[in-house]
Order: sequence, then structure tokens, then C-alpha cells
Amino acid sequence: MNSRIRAKLLPLAIASLLAAPAFAQDTSSAISGRVLDAAGKPVANADVKLVHEPSGTTKIVQTDAEGRYSAQGLRVGGPFDVTATKGGQTVAEQTNVFLQLAQTNAVNLTAEQAAGASAQALEGVTVSANSLSQTFSADNKGLSTNISNKELESIPTPGRSIQNVVRLDPRIVVSDRARGEISAVGQNSRYNNITVDSVSANDPFGLNANGLPTLGTPISQDAIQEYNISTANYDVATRRGVGANINAVTKSGTNDFHGSVYYVFQNQNMIGDNELNKPYAGFDRQFTAGGTVGGPIIKDKLFFFGLYEKSKQIGSGSPYGPSDSGAAIPVKNLTTAQLNSIRSIAQNLGLGDIGTVGGGNQNLQDKRYLGKLDWNITDNHRASFTYNETKEQKPIITGSDTKLVLSSGWYNTTADNKSYALHFYDDWSDIFSSDTTVSYAKFDQNRVPNGPDMPDVTVYPTTFANGGAVEFGSEFSSQANVLSVKSWNAAWAGSLYLGDHTVKGGFDYEKDDYYNLFLQGAFGSYTFEELPAGQGANNGLANFANGNYWKYSYNRPANGLGLSDVAAKYSLQQWGVFLQDTWQATQNLSVQYGFRVDIPLMNDKPLYNATYANAYGQTNQYNIDGHRIFQPRMSFNYQFNTEHMTQLRGGAGLFVTNQPAVWLGNIFSNSGVTQTQFVCGPNSGGVAPCTGANLPAFSPNANAQNDGRAGGQMTVNTVTKDWNIPTAWKLSLGFDKELPWWGLIATVDYEHIDQRDAIYFKNINLGAPVRSAPDGRDNYFLTNGATNSTGQRSRANANSKFSGSTIELGNTSKGEADSLALSMKKNFSNDWSGMVGFTWTRSTEVNPGTSSVASSNYNNNFVLNSNEDKASTSNYSTPRRVIAALTWQHAFFGDYATTASMFYDGHSAAPYTWAFGNDANGDGLTNDVAFVPKEGQVEFKAGTSAALQQSFYDYIQNNDYLKHEQGKTAARNGDRAGWINQIDLSFSQEIPGIFKGNKGLIKFDIYNFTNMLNKHWGIEKRVNFPGGRGLADYAGIDTATNKYIYDITGKNYSSGNNYQPLAIPTYVNNNDDLAQRWSVQLTVKYTF
Repeated sequence: MNSRIRAKLLPLAIASLLAAPAFAQDTSSAISGRVLDAAGKPVANADVKLVHEPSGTTKIVQTDAEGRYSAQGLRVGGPFDVTATKGGQTVAEQTNVFLQLAQTNAVNLTAEQAAGASAQALEGVTVSANSLSQTFSADNKGLSTNISNKELESIPTPGRSIQNVVRLDPRIVVSDRARGEISAVGQNSRYNNITVDSVSANDPFGLNANGLPTLGTPISQDAIQEYNISTANYDVATRRGVGANINAVTKSGTNDFHGSVYYVFQNQNMIGDNELNKPYAGFDRQFTAGGTVGGPIIKDKLFFFGLYEKSKQIGSGSPYGPSDSGAAIPVKNLTTAQLNSIRSIAQNLGLGDIGTVGGGNQNLQDKRYLGKLDWNITDNHRASFTYNETKEQKPIITGSDTKLVLSSGWYNTTADNKSYALHFYDDWSDIFSSDTTVSYAKFDQNRVPNGPDMPDVTVYPTTFANGGAVEFGSEFSSQANVLSVKSWNAAWAGSLYLGDHTVKGGFDYEKDDYYNLFLQGAFGSYTFEELPAGQGANNGLANFANGNYWKYSYNRPANGLGLSDVAAKYSLQQWGVFLQDTWQATQNLSVQYGFRVDIPLMNDKPLYNATYANAYGQTNQYNIDGHRIFQPRMSFNYQFNTEHMTQLRGGAGLFVTNQPAVWLGNIFSNSGVTQTQFVCGPNSGGVAPCTGANLPAFSPNANAQNDGRAGGQMTVNTVTKDWNIPTAWKLSLGFDKELPWWGLIATVDYEHIDQRDAIYFKNINLGAPVRSAPDGRDNYFLTNGATNSTGQRSRANANSKFSGSTIELGNTSKGEADSLALSMKKNFSNDWSGMVGFTWTRSTEVNPGTSSVASSNYNNNFVLNSNEDKASTSNYSTPRRVIAALTWQHAFFGDYATTASMFYDGHSAAPYTWAFGNDANGDGLTNDVAFVPKEGQVEFKAGTSAALQQSFYDYIQNNDYLKHEQGKTAARNGDRAGWINQIDLSFSQEIPGIFKGNKGLIKFDIYNFTNMLNKHWGIEKRVNFPGGRGLADYAGIDTATNKYIYDITGKNYSSGNNYQPLAIPTYVNNNDDLAQRWSVQLTVKYTF
């Protein structure tokens, strides 16, 4: 069909569409449109028959007086045949219609399609309507991206991970490739909501940085029919929307038997060396093997689909070893002789076998299972059932070039995540339909030491400054670590079609039962190094032999309690009710408005702590019971009457987030009355240093540690009385324009996020400050010129009954984000498709929420003043991003496709903070932003040469960021590492199968292609977690001049008279970091 006819049909069709709102986290698709006669008048009371051709699934709906019809609960994909009849005569028909997940496609039927158009013209209508209606639809009001199974098969997806799928949305970036963090519009990676067949695929407790329940992908790529990725979905059925909503639906069986077997492989020879020409040491090889099968049980009625997949990494053990051992990564200042001495002493102390250096093979293994049934009960009622399970076993090998961790100091995690979901799609009449979902999920995870139970021991053979540490024994956080989560979910949404209005209402319900046993140091933890004269030897080996530790910590259940009493055991119910109206106000304007109310119910409370209540005048038993959140939402879509399709869309509303459950669980784990803590060592807040006649003796027995006293400092975590789940306002505006060339669509999207209830962690046992420092920050040291050296007390006015980890979680309204995305795309035609996009983002926050532990969230946030409530650049901010994707496909012989695709991702690197290298304010932490001085504004430690001092100021003057901050304190995340470029390529070829209709496929994915050309390209520079780069060490305050005293003589700042802070690392010493090198992945697949 020529552009003139298309311009006549489609704008009229789209403009008159009454969209049927999709159910949030939907597993289906929808069609909506009008039936018109040859004169363009509506055809009332016509039957519209929709047939999913592969399965024969049929639905019949009737048009209203305006010729409108709507059908929901349809299968995703296609092709569909859509036919309108009246009085036994066919009015219009459209074939080859494909539907997208969670979208309403505009399919409008006119009499000339059945009577007046040639076959060639009909084909033109079908193609144009289907491809353009996916973008230009009255239902398209927010910001979303759909990715079909066809696209998944053609694009580069190294590792077959979900991270390499969602990055196709220009607003979503993998902010930390090594950790797999997914950030949408600069928001916390834990705030995303990921569902598979409407069942949550989120980390159920919030322990993983990637927001997923396992370290690997939670669902096989070969199980996915389509993804719908949204950063702004204003439908009131959307429960969680501060981050991204990543919704996937799995494949279903059809009337034909289909299946596949596949094998994905990679080994060390397919992975490049790093910048230092060091080979990859993360694993020897890895593979994924699996198969799928689907088909009819009863033709046109009952169907099945199944998948089994196994992934395995065959490891090579630890790459670390003594400096003279020839290990891939030598540990500095540690010799084999020193290691042998440590082994001998450990035997004499009764510790037994403390493990090996290499440790032999350590293999990761994943198993994934999927089973699905689809039942066409009648033409008006459909049901599906999905079983999904992922099992993962992962050994965690730790170490660095400054510390050797023996095999007994590693740990193992096992996880089992399974779910069952039942869906009903019902049309009760021509004007009323509903979607119903019931599901159950269970997640179990155990983290256990890699060797026999023993204390965690670290030995510095000489001194702490020399490094070369050896660690062995049961890993500190794995000595008592068990997690179990059971989740029950139900949701119902009904839609009533009333002419120009579609009224939708419903509810959702979730009940989660949590059990989390987490007791760090339950077997004890010791550190041995040099001790002051008269208190022990001047080297760690001698002190280890004598049991004279430098630091000791031990946590145990309180008197009369056991481990089960320490565990956090609680339930949380979350009810949501919603109501909205979608109004086709004019032929061009569709408006949607409504609200939802989320109501958390929580009967469980942590054990009452009377000491805490007396000390701070508040209870430790606050939770979120009854803290309802009313969320109004509104959105619109306006279609312009132009030759080439044009639309304006937008919306605004309030959303709660998918907050990590562990943040609430901390109030149960750390009530202060279920466990006793004994800590001694410099800056521990307890006995300091670890010397004296009353100290408990070293014990090699994990189950018989000594604490030396009946009680200990309490660690209490609480939430404020009015604490709410993180909540934010969203506003978006989008503009789409069909261009006159090659079917191109240009888009401009703007999104704004304003935090209403963001997270704010506060140390309520900080104590009053002692005085102010020269730059105005509060100082908590006991003496004015104190550093964090032995003998000085941090938090001088703190309550000695409580630890420095007495943290309260509250809310703040500070923090916001803005995102502007420009993109252009071409849907697949004439052998190719492509897109290019640019995104500008600004994001601020008070606390990044990088951890599951309350104290870590507080400690790892760089600030000027402790407990300050101040927004600054977000850890997840990516100011600029450019992406481009291109796919070319052609069948040179038969229907066997040759496919080549490319994906480019260029974006700003992670931000970082210029900070003091030690504790500069006496709060016991090293999270203090640095004061950037002009010449003469600070003094230097005695013995600092004039040349080194001048080099320090010269460095500041030559740094683009620091030179503008002189005379001020550095801003949190004020500076940033360089730009990151990465290109991934994919090449595949279909080949004939053994039997008719079968095909083989050979595919190569090349990840980080530019790194293959040059080892210095395609790498990411990032300051080590938590993102601070030392400017100088705090060495005190000159009380006479009220100036800081800086120490820049250490190895982290200078070499001779040349000032040079530690460079931003590219992780070249991390030989197990796959993201910093090129790699090739081979896939072999056979389909039938």
C-alpha cells in the first residue's frame, strides 16, 4: 500500500482507538480498535473474531455503537487473524498480526480491506499497521521497551544474562558490570522489579547487588517469549515502579510439536589477556546445555511447554599464592617460608588443617527447570500454569595481592528458587473481562564455610604496614548464615467497557514469611600483627604463636538463648487496591486517571530492648504496620492528524519501590537483646587495645570461644515510627514521530523522579561532637589533634553500652533525577533493523543503599558531617550514554538465515569521592570527604619535604575537578572516571537439519570486541568500593593556627618528592574479571 493510503487509514485508526489498559506485570497482550464500513462509518454489533493461528486459540468480541471493540488476555506473539463479520458477511479482515507483551495493539478494520484492496495492498496494510501500532497506540502513555524472542536470538547476549537484555533500553544502564548492577534513571539497582510470568524474580531478601535471587540469570533465555521493560508505567495495577519494571513471559506450546537442544561453550582460549597480558583465571571453561519441547496435549485445547538447562563453570581454584610460589597473582611481602610457619603454629595451637593455597577445582553449577500448561477452556476463558525453578551452587574464592586466603577461608552458597503460578483470563461478557493470578514461591539459601568449623584467623607475618596477610578458618559472615523466604501472591483486575470509558479495578496481595539466621563471628575472629612494646612481640608470627591477638571479636546468643533465637523470623503482608478510568476524550486524546493504595500489615515486632528505650527515649519495636501509601496517577496519549504518524504522551504519579526486605529484617536480627558481642582492638569502641590480664584467651575451638565478660556492647537497628517503604513521584513526557524515510521512528523522552520517602540511615549512638574542625565539620575525637591511632577514642561522648553500629533507618524527601533520551529506530524490514539513542541523566541521593547491613549502608556513604541529610550525586548516576544496535539478516539459500548484529554501549564511568584516607572526624569511620586546600590553608606532617608539598598543590592545579574545589570540601561523588566504550558482535548461520522442517544454528558472540583490537580499549576504570579516592591522611589539627595537618608521605600518596595518589584502577590485577577483556562465546543449536 502506498504512503497516501496508509496515511489515510492509520492516523484515523489510531486516533479513534479506545485502549484497553494492560494489567501490570502482565503475562498477556491485548487488541483494541474500530470496525468501519467503506464510507468510514462505525459498524455496530459486529462480531470480531481473533484467532491465534499456531494454537487455534479463539476469542470473539462484539463492537459497540461506535464500532469499537477490545480483547484482552491474548497470547503474546502471533500471528493472529482478525476478522469482523456482521449478518454472516465478512466486513473486514487483517492477518499476520503480532502482539507485544503488556501492550495493547491498535488493529482497526475497514470494509475496503476486505472488498477494495488488492492482495499486495492488503499485505502493505498488515505490515504497516502491525509495526507502527506497536509504537503509535493510545495505550502507549509511559516509557517502555519490548524485546521479542526473535530479537533475543539475534542480538549479542554474552553470558545469556538479563543484564545484556535490559541494556537495550536507553534509560537503563549496567552501572557496575562486575557486580551486574542494573540501574534505571540513576536509581538504586535494588529498586527494580523483575517478574517472570507475573511471579517475582527479584532477590527476595535483598542480599545481592544485582537485585536477582541468584548470581546467574533467574530464567533461561530459551524460555522467554518476550520482555517488556518499563521505567514509567502509570497503570494503577503497577505495584512497584521507582526503578525499572522488567517483565518477562515464557513460551507456550502450540498445535505443532516444536523443540530444541542447545549447547553454549566458552573456555580460557576464548578469553583475552588483560592490560598486563595476564590470562583469565576465573574458570577453565564453562558451558550451558539444555533442551525445550512444546506441543499439543489436546489440539486447539490443551498445550504444554518444558525446558531443562544446566550451566557449569569448571574452576581452577585460587589464583593467589606467596610471592615466591609462581602463582598467577602473587601476594606481596609473603613468602612460602612464612606460610609454612603459620601452618606449623596453627597445628600447635590445635587449629588442625587450615586449607590449601590453590584449593583444586571449584565449580559453579546452575540448573533451571520450567514447565507450562495452557488451557483454552472456552473461547471466553483461558488458563495457564507455570512451574519455574532455579538451583545454584557457587563456591566463593576470595583473596587479593595483599592477602592470601586459604581454602578453609572460602565459603559456599547454595540457593534454590522455585515458584508455581496459575493464571486465568476471562471474558464474562462483551463489556466485562478479568485477569486473575495466584502464585506461591519459595527461596532457600545457605552460606557455609568451605572447611571445618574454626575461628576466622588473620595473621600478618611481620607488621600490618608490610601486609602479606594470611587468612584462614571459617569466613566471618558464613559462620551462621541461613535464609528462607516463602511468598504467597494473589491478584485480580477487572475491566468494564462503557463506550468511551474503560473502568478498571482490583486488588493484589502478597504475604512473605522470612527466616534469616545471620550471626557474624559466631565462631570468633582473630587478627595477629605487631603489638606495642611491653604488650607483645613486634611481629605477627610470634604473637600468633603466643596467642597474643591484636584484635578479637565474638558474637554469641545472649545467655539462655540459642542460635534459633538470634534468627530474624517475621511475616509481612502487603495489600493493594486500585481503581482507574481510561477515557477516550476525543478521537485523538486518550486520558487515564486513577489511584492505588498500598497497605502493609506487620504483626511481628522485634524483642523489646528496655536499655535502648531508657537510653534514647524511644522503643526499638517500630515497624511499618498500617503505613498506607495513597498513590494518585494520571497519563495521556494524543495522536496528531498528520500525514506521518505523530503522538505526544505523558503522565505523572506516585510509586513505591521494591525495597530490600533485609533492611526491615535488620530490626529483628539486631534488637540488642538476642546476642552478646565482645570486640576489642583499636577503634573498636570496646576494650582498646587488646591487652590486659582480663582478656579472654585465644581458643581454637569454634564452639567454645571465650568472651571474658557476661555482657557486651549492644548493636541495635531500628526504623523510625513513621518509616515508609521508599516512595517517589514520577513525571514523564514523550514525543514520537514517524519519519518519511525507511520506516524510521524518532522519539524524545523526558523523565523526572522526585523522592518523597527515600532512605536515610542515622547513627543514633554517635554522641555529641567535641568541637568543630577547621572546615566546620563536627569533630568527635577525645582530643583536638587526635588521629585514629591507638589510644585515642572515637565518638568520645557516645553511650558505651551500645556499639557504633546502632543505626536507625528513616526517610528523607531529598534526592531527584532527570533523564532526557533521544532515539531513532527502524523496525525490521528489507533485511535489517536498527536503533541509536543518546541519554542524558542527572541523579542525586542522600544514601546509595549499597548493602544489606544497616551499619554498612551508613559507613559506606561519604559525608562531610556524620548523620547529615544532604543529597549529592548518586552512586548510580550515568550522566551520558550513547547506544546503537544494528541487525542484518538475509537468506542466501532457502530459508536458512545468515544474521549479523552489533551493539555499542558508550557511557560515563562511575563517580567517586575525594576523601581523607583515614578517620578525619573521630566517628570511627573512613568516609570523610576531603578538604581541598589552597596553598597555605593546611600544614603538613613534620618531615614532609617542601618539594613534596609543592607537588601536592601542583597536582590539585592540574586536576580538572580539584582545581575548582580549592578552599572547599570535596563533594560526594564529585569526580568521575573516564568514558567507557564497548562493542559486542554476533554472527549466526542457520543450516539444514536432519529432517524436513528442522534447522541447525551456529552462533558466535564476541563480547568487548574493541578490546580484541587493543588491550587498552573497552575497559572500565572504577575506584574501589565504596568509591573513595584518598587525597591525604588526616594527621591532626594545629590548635595554634586552627589548620588541618595533612600526611602525604605514605605509599598511597607519594614516591619520593612526587605526589601521586593511587590511580583509578582498571582491575587489571583481578584476573577473574571477565568484563575487562574480550571473550567469545559459541552456541550450537538444533530446532525441530
